[in-house]
Amino acid sequence: MIRVLTPIPILLAVLLLAVAPLPAGAYSCVLSPARDAIIIKTDNGSDHPKICRVECTFASPEGPVTVACVREVPPDTRDWYICLRPTGGRVLEFSDGTESCK
Repeated sequence: MIRVLTPIPILLAVLLLAVAPLPAGAYSCVLSPARDAIIIKTDNGSDHPKICRVECTFASPEGPVTVACVREVPPDTRDWYICLRPTGGRVLEFSDGTESCK
């Protein structure tokens, strides 16, 4: 019988990573159900308003399409609409996004 010993610090680190919550993205960049518009939303869990800038990049056959919007988000809100932009008939697929709130 072969016995493998795992060092305790490594085992502890693996267990901590398994139970640690992953950070959730507060913003979303999605296409409307008809795929004719980009919908950008975000959350603000703080007790004061924040100015948020959300930038979403979509892949398309013509190349990347980036949409950036800035808006004040009231305190304690979820799924606040930052902006709605038409796709212009382009076929888009979300590829990346960033958010900055102050």
